[in-house]
Amino acid sequence: MNASVVLLVAGLSLQGTPVPTTDARSEAYFLFLQGRELEDSGNADAAAAAYRKAADLWPSAADIRAELAALLGREGKPADAIREATAALAIDPNNVEAHRTIGYVQSEVADATADATRAQALRKDAIEHLELASRDRPGDVNSQLALGRLYVRAGQYDKGIDTLRAFLIDQPGYGEGLVLLAQAYVGAHKPAEAMSTLEDLVAEQPDQLRAWAWLAELREDNHQWKAAATAWGELATRNPRNMSYRIRRATALVNGGDLAGGRQALLEVTQAAPNDVSAWYLLSQVDRRAGDPAAAEADARHITQIDPKDPRGPLAIAEAKAARGDYRAVVDTLDPLVAAARPDDVASGSYARMAAQLSAALERTGDRNRAVKVLEDARRRDTDDMDLLFDLAAAYERDSKFDQAEQAFRDVLATEPANAEALNYLGYMLADRGTKLDEAVDLIKRALLIDEDNPSFLDSLGWAYVKQAKLDQARAPLQRAAAALPKTSVIQDHLAELYFQLKMYREAADTWDLALAGDRAEIDAAAITKKRDRARQLAGK
Repeated sequence: MNASVVLLVAGLSLQGTPVPTTDARSEAYFLFLQGRELEDSGNADAAAAAYRKAADLWPSAADIRAELAALLGREGKPADAIREATAALAIDPNNVEAHRTIGYVQSEVADATADATRAQALRKDAIEHLELASRDRPGDVNSQLALGRLYVRAGQYDKGIDTLRAFLIDQPGYGEGLVLLAQAYVGAHKPAEAMSTLEDLVAEQPDQLRAWAWLAELREDNHQWKAAATAWGELATRNPRNMSYRIRRATALVNGGDLAGGRQALLEVTQAAPNDVSAWYLLSQVDRRAGDPAAAEADARHITQIDPKDPRGPLAIAEAKAARGDYRAVVDTLDPLVAAARPDDVASGSYARMAAQLSAALERTGDRNRAVKVLEDARRRDTDDMDLLFDLAAAYERDSKFDQAEQAFRDVLATEPANAEALNYLGYMLADRGTKLDEAVDLIKRALLIDEDNPSFLDSLGWAYVKQAKLDQARAPLQRAAAALPKTSVIQDHLAELYFQLKMYREAADTWDLALAGDRAEIDAAAITKKRDRARQLAGK
């Protein structure tokens, strides 16, 4: 027997006066049962009419109105459902079914509204009602799932995690529960737990393609490239016609350091879909990274043959020529395209990439003023691309326009506060100039919270500590950075400078030798040679 029926039979819902006659209660009870039968048979309108008659006969029976409210909610009549549930709660403030109905209906209305403020208020109200319903009926898994969903959508991730984990104890492997729990973990900045939850989901339901894709993307976001490639490979196997999955797998392989594997995967895509421009563009990038600019340019020319208007063709050609050091050819290739860029090029992001590549080439040819102007012009045309603004900030810094660089980096961070590269670049720039050192350290630490093992970030932190004269704190991050990037001369120079200030002259001289044997980028070789020789003299004393 339904709980509502039990309450009616026992007379527990009677509150207030006057009390209906026995005949009225009997007829109301009959109509209530009739309404349940009509609802079970699919005749919702007749069921609602029966409940309304019963409520008129027994106006103090909260369960009748709560049952009517639940029916109206299921029938997609939110306003009527809320009205009847509210009436039930006016009779019995603890009526579980009325609280449940308001919670469910307000949640559905919130999901349907485009007004974020109203949706937030509706979800808050829905949560309060479902919490009350769950308190009085803790074993109700439907309310538990609905409450968990609300917590996630309202941004109350910790509560969502607790509620959904409890739900999944009773309903292990339930797909929506696992998806919601993964969303809660992501919102709570617990990516490892989110990935583990999605792994459980795809293990239980391997045909959940959206879960596989989400898992692959989370693995990419957390630089688990090999695992990401495996997930994209699973998707490609399950949907072999979808070339994007195969391309994403190849990209993950490349990002994970497997250039050969990624290249082979892309070659297979170009054979299966010879007109897929994305595959040819990525193949060009891979060949360029593998040190074969001729192959990269040949790949790029396939794009121009497939679609002469696609900007990725000339962009890839320019990138290949830049890899050869032919920067004048890069300028000749991109200059007219940047000047004549179409709105579609701006929308796709191709314009920003072409402008950045053109600016870099101009800088390498010695035309630094025009290099900066190209980015300034591009920024005025494309105000949304944060990579473009980042490139402009970096160009300002290289042109010693430090105030403009600082402001541009701060503008990037105002839009993307978790942009680790911008955090690190700004922090390093401030530290290298010996200004705002406390803020510099804070910025770099924020970058390291996002990418804790990044050797460039570790070098920045160590160098900032050197500038603060906190030499003991500088040692560990600089040593880690130098060990990770032994050929990066500027990092070896920073570590050597630390050793010199610590009066570890032999170590300083040896490390400056490493700096001179490295890539020699961003260093003054003559100055380092003098410092190394001085360190050798002091070491010999």
